[in-house]
Amino acid sequence: MKNIALAFSGGGYRAACFSLGSLSYLRNVEYGGAPLLEKVKFISSTSGGSITNLVYAQFLFGGKTFEEAYRFLLDEMDGEKLLASATGVLSSSREWSERPDKSRNLINAFSIAYDRLFKKADFSLFSDRSHQPHLEEICVNATEFTNGLPFRFQSQDPASQHNGKVGNRFIFFNRNGLPLALKLKLADILASSSCFPSGFEPMIFPNDFTYKGLDADALRSAISFTGNSFTLRELDDEKLSARKLSGDQSNPSETDTGYIAAKNTPGRVLKYGNVDIIPDKEFTEKFHFGLMDGGVDDNQAIDAFEKAYARKVSSKAEPYNLFISCDVTSNFLDGYTLPLQKKGLFSRVPLYVFIILWIAAMAVLPALLIWAARPWTGIDFVGATISAITWLPALYLLYTWIQNLLTDRTSNSSFNAMLKKYGPRFLTLPLGAIKHMIAARIKSVFLLANDIYLKQIRRMYYSDVFTSPVYHPISIQNAIYDLSRVNFKDTDPSDPFSPSDDMITLAEQARMMGTTLWFDSNNQSAEMKKAIVVTGQFTTCYNLLKYISRLEQTNTGNHTATEAELTQLKRRLEADYVKFKARADFMY
Repeated sequence: MKNIALAFSGGGYRAACFSLGSLSYLRNVEYGGAPLLEKVKFISSTSGGSITNLVYAQFLFGGKTFEEAYRFLLDEMDGEKLLASATGVLSSSREWSERPDKSRNLINAFSIAYDRLFKKADFSLFSDRSHQPHLEEICVNATEFTNGLPFRFQSQDPASQHNGKVGNRFIFFNRNGLPLALKLKLADILASSSCFPSGFEPMIFPNDFTYKGLDADALRSAISFTGNSFTLRELDDEKLSARKLSGDQSNPSETDTGYIAAKNTPGRVLKYGNVDIIPDKEFTEKFHFGLMDGGVDDNQAIDAFEKAYARKVSSKAEPYNLFISCDVTSNFLDGYTLPLQKKGLFSRVPLYVFIILWIAAMAVLPALLIWAARPWTGIDFVGATISAITWLPALYLLYTWIQNLLTDRTSNSSFNAMLKKYGPRFLTLPLGAIKHMIAARIKSVFLLANDIYLKQIRRMYYSDVFTSPVYHPISIQNAIYDLSRVNFKDTDPSDPFSPSDDMITLAEQARMMGTTLWFDSNNQSAEMKKAIVVTGQFTTCYNLLKYISRLEQTNTGNHTATEAELTQLKRRLEADYVKFKARADFMY
């Protein structure tokens, strides 16, 4: 336990608080004469877990204490403080004046709010080791949407020859561009790690990462882009031959085949697939790519740990000898309702009747307003508003048609061709069927993107770690539900690992909280923040106890100094577990 790696999963404030509770327990238990937290060398995180990772690392590398970081996070995650700040930014034009290239949307509003949280710090903070932090490296994970791969913001140690890439195998900051990567704001890194699908928009690189002193063209020049054969079509109108990457991606082999390798110059024309329903010419003319929640690809941040472990092995450094995965979601769905088609009278009206009535309203309402040539009353203003609303779809269609004529846009999309050919048949469908198709699509896509897909990825990574002969012996799954009613219906006095009723209740309460970036009035009255942090504390104690018991069953030979330290640690864990049973929040 002298070289520990941690991973913090996604899950909004639930993940941030559980990770904070886990850290605080590691800080309060000693091993080998020092807090166990000081043995932690690597932290990987995604989404909500990145809040705790970045804030703690900022305090640590800034020479401040864990207690300061702990109290700061508890205060900042109070109630709806972050949501109030972000929505205030979104609605204020003045707030965007210093970041003119940023899109004015919700995720960038949160980014600007995060910037206050981090006091405008940038990624270079983690290259300064003057305060001798116990962490060697942190990694904050996002997902890039050109190749659908993790995009890792990995801290850079100037003294190390084995830093991980900022990026991935296809898109990454090149060696000359790394100084610019270090200028990225921690706030923008956190925003790109936590912009979960359907809740937020993607972050667009480079525009959304710019600020005074860091412009878009400079960031473009810092990136090496190696397109795979499915995304890269042409580079500067020059046809490229297929060749496979090998070794250093900036120097691909001329002889291998399988991939198309691009030059380091980031100007290129990209092919984004057959069904790009809202194409954007500017996006493809200049190099851009989208970043979104790291949980899309790996919601446990496990892959980054595996890559860091491999770098240790390849450099002949001591590999991590304990990995703790702090996770706030299970592999299984809780179950969802899906909309059923309603058969009422209104639902049977065909769509074309609704369209005819809409067109009639477009004609009749303005006529009535013109005919009533008198001083307008409140009713007239309401009628004018409704009239304007009825005209909006027609005006939008007219605008689109004129724009296509002026730009001579033609579409060869098979989807558009089929829509023109068979789309009119939908006009005969009843409104109930149309409403059902729309509602079912929205809910099923939300369910797929936010739950089924993420849980399938979770199962894959868990299988990779917890069945691996390399990782399984050193891994702890530290899950928020471990001591909940999922595993313990009631307390068992005869089982030393059995939690108290209070612990079970708190763990059940913690695991049931939704994925949000706030604690609403109901959460606050139930002291949800406290419940989750406390659950992180006693669950970490519980899982460390189980891990040492597992070691005792597998170890053989004489009683070594290391085993003596483990025995001493086990006694401390057992004593703490008794305290947790007596009063679950004694460490809060």
